[in-house]
Amino acid sequence: MQRKVHVIHHTHWDFEWYFTTNESFVQLAYHLDEVMEALEENQIDYYLMDGQMSILDDYLTCFPEKKRRLMALVKCGKLAVGPWYTQTDELIVRGESIVRNLNIGIDLAKSLGGYMNIGYLPDSFGQSKDMPKIYNGFGIQEAVFWRGVPNESTTKREFHWNAEDGSSVLIANIKDGYFVGVGLIYSDEASSLIETISDGATGKDLVLPVGGDQRYVDFDLRERMELYNQSLSNTDLIESNYALFFDAIRENDLPTVTGEFISSSVSKIHRSIYSSRYDHKYLNDKVERRMIYQAEPLMVMAEKCGIPYKKGLLDRIWKLLNKNHAHDSAGGCNSDKTNQIIIDRFVEADQLSYSLVDYLTRKIAESRMNVSEGELVVFNTLPWKNRKVISCEISTPFEAISLKKDGREVPFECVKTRKEFSGSIRREATAEDLTNFYFIHELLVEVEIPALSFVTYQVVEETNSIFYVVSKEPSACTIENDDYRLTFEAGELTLFDRRKAVTYPNVLTFEDSGDEGDTYDFSPPSADDSYPLDLCEANCQVDQNNLMSKLIFTGEWYIAKNLQERQTKQRTQAVPYKLEIALLKEPRQIQCHLEIDNESEDHRMRALVHTPHKNRSSYTDTPFGTIQRPVEDRHMDDWRDLGWREEPTAIFPMLTYVNSHDSTTSWTVFSKGIKEYQFVGEHFQTIALTLFRSVGYLGRPDLLRRPGPASGNEFKYTPTPESQLKKKLTFKFALQLDSYYQPTQLTKDYLAYAISCPYYQIQELNRFTTALKYFVSNPLKRKVTLPQGIALDDCEVAFSSLVKTMNETGFDLRVYNPDFCHSVEGGRIKGTKEMSYRFVDLKGSAVSSTEKSGTIPLGTFKPGEIKTIHIID
Repeated sequence: MQRKVHVIHHTHWDFEWYFTTNESFVQLAYHLDEVMEALEENQIDYYLMDGQMSILDDYLTCFPEKKRRLMALVKCGKLAVGPWYTQTDELIVRGESIVRNLNIGIDLAKSLGGYMNIGYLPDSFGQSKDMPKIYNGFGIQEAVFWRGVPNESTTKREFHWNAEDGSSVLIANIKDGYFVGVGLIYSDEASSLIETISDGATGKDLVLPVGGDQRYVDFDLRERMELYNQSLSNTDLIESNYALFFDAIRENDLPTVTGEFISSSVSKIHRSIYSSRYDHKYLNDKVERRMIYQAEPLMVMAEKCGIPYKKGLLDRIWKLLNKNHAHDSAGGCNSDKTNQIIIDRFVEADQLSYSLVDYLTRKIAESRMNVSEGELVVFNTLPWKNRKVISCEISTPFEAISLKKDGREVPFECVKTRKEFSGSIRREATAEDLTNFYFIHELLVEVEIPALSFVTYQVVEETNSIFYVVSKEPSACTIENDDYRLTFEAGELTLFDRRKAVTYPNVLTFEDSGDEGDTYDFSPPSADDSYPLDLCEANCQVDQNNLMSKLIFTGEWYIAKNLQERQTKQRTQAVPYKLEIALLKEPRQIQCHLEIDNESEDHRMRALVHTPHKNRSSYTDTPFGTIQRPVEDRHMDDWRDLGWREEPTAIFPMLTYVNSHDSTTSWTVFSKGIKEYQFVGEHFQTIALTLFRSVGYLGRPDLLRRPGPASGNEFKYTPTPESQLKKKLTFKFALQLDSYYQPTQLTKDYLAYAISCPYYQIQELNRFTTALKYFVSNPLKRKVTLPQGIALDDCEVAFSSLVKTMNETGFDLRVYNPDFCHSVEGGRIKGTKEMSYRFVDLKGSAVSSTEKSGTIPLGTFKPGEIKTIHIID
């Protein structure tokens, strides 16, 4: 049988890693000259530019005159670009972030003449089960990746990868890495290399990727191929590309595989990278939430009010985020100088997104009919009626306030009032005009806001306000609301579920242990000292109120200062902490906010939530669904004998929640930025959230969990002292108890917990509430009336996004069924008038005819199915 070897000439251009993107850009500036020259002069037939557009985006910013040459090569099929903006992580960034990544990458590639219609992710640290759905939504039917496929699922290099909704992509799994083909250049052992790539092939066509990290053009490629062709019988090496390779294998007898791929059976997968550089994960989660659930829907609302939709501004922010979603960047496995650049991008994205929300809420609030001084305007950026307790600050010239809505008194809690000077500041305080003062009030208000709309409250002076008194000196360390009672006694937190009348003792504790790993992987020291961190010595303060009650713990934990102290079981390093546990009237989670000051090195800290269940599985959300995972890998005892690359510890990624349930109770832990969990204990009853890992090297060799060479650069230690995270850290998570596990409802409950209601107050006393408040702003000429739009109140599917459709009127609303087992009837989208609508894919291309109605029937959703509805109202 004559074998055909498809030689794929490429480079893998890590956006950043132990080097910065600035450092690699200098090489890129000259590298692309070589690429264009080699293709134009027919020294090579094809070249793959790593499937991502971010590097070309940066290149063309500096060298716009090169665009014509690049376009000519892309259009004739010699240079393959796109479809990604950056090669995304698939496990700890949201589904909408992945969609934006492809949206931006495809648009940029189209501007150069077209894109490679293949899902090319050669080095991501694991593959999400939702990728076939995402790929098919963009019309992508083939994909290439390396890591994560379990030997037990298949040992074939080519297979069909199916999602639970029936989506399917044809896979080329480069199990030996995207760099396996450099042997063609450096080694004359032709037979050995061909046998390596033949292992697992399903037919006579083989793929040989020739390239590597930031690799130059191999000008002697054809010479080396000819040498191999002469030394091999029944084998023909040809210059090719992945599109030609997929055409050649399409009719082979291929297996079908489902699920996620995060196994270390054939490659390192770094299953504890999800807790490296927690500070990055926290910032990313914060900006993702604001962009998807506040900024984008608010911009749609604003356009209806007459404020132009600024897609370019959204794209600028998404580019910053997507650059941080490249697999190394998202993982945090970088040098300190690279990680600082990543943080700078997060800060820039944070400031831009916050200012965008700030501007739009102000513009809408100041453009309403009959605007009055002091009014408080509160917005709901979610597509259903939102009832919750919000926290806000308002400024008034008077000390006693009252809130009214439509002339009626509104109950509220005044948490704190402080007096501020409003005149010109002077070196000497006595020179200040003491009549120039105003008051800033920190309030808790229970609001109810229609879908994608706002409500207005009048702030007036009142000595007999209907407000709840903030209690500061309760008689016992207990807080409660309609759902729960939480008591701190004898050093333990006891939870009483009032709906079920069941008590759960010792519900929350913490743990500290050593970490001799690196920025890729947690690994316990050979001489570890792991111990619980309790609240026995904490000072406990209680605020019991009607809208929100808190237990406030302050104290110090003592832990080992470094690995040397841990080895000798010393604990000399104090960790000051403040833990606030809050119960609100709405929403109904037990909300935890922990602040610590970390000065220790090489350790891991976890929060432990003790459930009543003997767990065999965990449940968590994925980019567009949920997944069930075993709490213990069945190869924990024989993985070394099997030759696996790292210990298959059941440490897993999460996006927004992790769940434990049985037939009568469901416990869900939500998080803001915590991305890693493990079930531990004798019966795996405890959910261990990894708060953070503190490590000092990019890569270390010979770890207990990962034997062999160091990950990253195996030839040099790269110290990363900043990855020790010796600074103040904040962690936010929440616990919710239910009778049943309902994935769709949990997506809504998470948004109730994690998404705040933006607000703006009409006032000129305090021009420093935000940075933009200092600037003057003209109200719109056409006065804004109360928005009346669509609502998902009666839908049985999860809300994913609301964005403007470019180049035409209307917007796209995306929803999905997060249940991986059951089909559901999606319900209806309600409008206030007749709407034109059609269903579209993730690119915006129509997949149904256009209809008109005041309600939009969503139809049946298969397990995990995504639907996008283009609406013109």
